[in-house]
Amino acid sequence: MPAPGEDHGRPSVLILCHTLTGHLAPLLRLAAALHLRGWPTFFLGPTAHRHRIEAAGAVFLPLTGDADLDDKAYYEDPPYSGGKAAYESLHWGDRVLVDLRAQCLDPLPTQWACVKAALRSLRARDPSDRGVVLLTEAFFYGVLPLFYGAQLPPGGVPRPLASVCVSVTVPAIRSADLPPAGYPFPFDASAEGRARNAKLWERSWAPRAAGLTALLDAKMREAGAERGVDEVFLSGANYTAHNTVLQLGVPGFEYPRSDWPTGFKFVGLVQGAPKPKPGAAQSGPAKDPEFPWWPELASNSALPASERKKVVVVAQGTVEINPHDLIIPTLRAFAPRADDVLVVAILGWKDANLSKYDIQAPSNARIADYLSYDAVLAHADVWIHNAGFGAVNHGIANGVPMVVAGEGMDKTENSRRVAWSGIGVDLGTATPSAEQVRDAVESVLRDERYTGRVRELQKESEEIDCFDIVHRELLKAIKERPGIKQQGREA
Repeated sequence: MPAPGEDHGRPSVLILCHTLTGHLAPLLRLAAALHLRGWPTFFLGPTAHRHRIEAAGAVFLPLTGDADLDDKAYYEDPPYSGGKAAYESLHWGDRVLVDLRAQCLDPLPTQWACVKAALRSLRARDPSDRGVVLLTEAFFYGVLPLFYGAQLPPGGVPRPLASVCVSVTVPAIRSADLPPAGYPFPFDASAEGRARNAKLWERSWAPRAAGLTALLDAKMREAGAERGVDEVFLSGANYTAHNTVLQLGVPGFEYPRSDWPTGFKFVGLVQGAPKPKPGAAQSGPAKDPEFPWWPELASNSALPASERKKVVVVAQGTVEINPHDLIIPTLRAFAPRADDVLVVAILGWKDANLSKYDIQAPSNARIADYLSYDAVLAHADVWIHNAGFGAVNHGIANGVPMVVAGEGMDKTENSRRVAWSGIGVDLGTATPSAEQVRDAVESVLRDERYTGRVRELQKESEEIDCFDIVHRELLKAIKERPGIKQQGREA
């Protein structure tokens, strides 16, 4: 293992990522791993997360203007006519369309300008021009103009040697075997299912997404692209334009579609305890979280199974952060069970608390503003969350069965896969009652198949070293130097 930051004469890695915390978090883990492996690592990111990017060992390069989105501020004051109340009153599917426009498409020209500025900065830092490889999270749309004829400024800007896509959500790539994302239909790869899926794509999603499809092409041309993407929005161009697509996650959690694109591969999880390297110096034990109740949790885990209290961990996430949605129903569900259940509730933001909400924390509740999921899930029996892809993978990495209550973005898709894969219960709503939560948790605790199945996927994840795979893919990219493949009929 090279010393952190040791220069091996390799090309630089420029990481491009959508600005939401749930997208940034796995890319930050990748950035840290690449830095430790001696890659010159640069991260084009939002200023609200600069400290996290630099803590990962990457050089921070700023997004600017409307591309510099602070997701916490965004959800506190969404850019929607009528304000936050009107935004929150929308059906979750309509909110997704608002978010995709405001977060991905409207800032696309500014994002592309930031990519060009980042490449100029890399050349200034490395006049010898060892080159650069792009490591791009799929929902950073601002790099797409490069694949559709947009020109880099003449002189002083390196043309990337390769572009590697990282997918941190379930893959939003069109498949004959699947309906459009978010549609409430089961996986069905039969002839009848494929016919149904084709109708949904052409007769339902295409007209519904027409505004976003047109806006993407307009923003591409505004950014300098010679041609538009020329496909229904969310068909997958933001993945397949790249040389390779690295899907975070394990195959056992994903539907077995028959038409994966060329260059697509599962690369395992960034979540979970780091895998020790043969011959590497072993670090000491991780520092315990600084909550006064943490020793109680650790002591409970050390007891014989017959004497332990069941530990239920619930998190609200970092987007839908109203604790009335999930945390408060969970606290109320188990308030009468102080003798045999501990509930750890994670609010999702530093310094968050329940003081402004109409609830007195029950005696068996332990409240955290912000807490490492991996640290607490090591002590958990059930993991309750709103179905973010990262939260699901934390559960898999730690072998903890789950109860999910998700709507919005990819959460509905994740919830269905939790149920389909057998690793937990999908509540089918983002705002369950205390009774729904209690019944689902008791079902998971009673039926050992949930624990057995999630541990099968945990074992699957342990057999895939995500960081080594990404490292090897970058080495392959700088050896083969495939460049940027131009897309579209005119390519």
